[in-house]
Amino acid sequence: MELTLPKHVNPELMPMIRQGLLTPEKVAILSELHNMVERFAGSLYTDEEAQKKILEKTGAVPDLITWGDYFQTEVASRFYLESEDSLRRIVDTIRFDLISAHLIFSGKPDHYKDKIRADVLFSKGFDSAMPNQNLESQHLEILLNYFENMDLGNKPLSLQDKAWYESFQIDEIAI
Repeated sequence: MELTLPKHVNPELMPMIRQGLLTPEKVAILSELHNMVERFAGSLYTDEEAQKKILEKTGAVPDLITWGDYFQTEVASRFYLESEDSLRRIVDTIRFDLISAHLIFSGKPDHYKDKIRADVLFSKGFDSAMPNQNLESQHLEILLNYFENMDLGNKPLSLQDKAWYESFQIDEIAI
């Protein structure tokens, strides 16, 4: 019997679904993750030029085209052993981070972003001796990478996402 994928589930997850590693509830959570990331992303994970090159080289278009595809497969492959509640907290953390990145970096000049990169480089010099030092600047770098790589500033935040973010309790995220 052929399994059909629910809407917004990347075909890369089919082996995990067939093996029973992803429950229907986890698949639904991962589908929500895909939709949520697509609301924020202003660019493709694999741009059209790269897709053409992959098609010419392999004869097939890649399965990971959008940022929703990327996050969905990454979370599924890393956290398939987690409970549904834990998986939902992970997805909430991603949402929180994407909104944070949008709010922190939208409209900021390049020198602001460069300062964050410099702070991270400086902190990494100390991290080998004190690995827990300056985790904030390292997290800012992750948020900056999201912002730039995903072109987060290209789409406005929805009122729903703003309200969710403002009501979010910090102790709810998976740290």
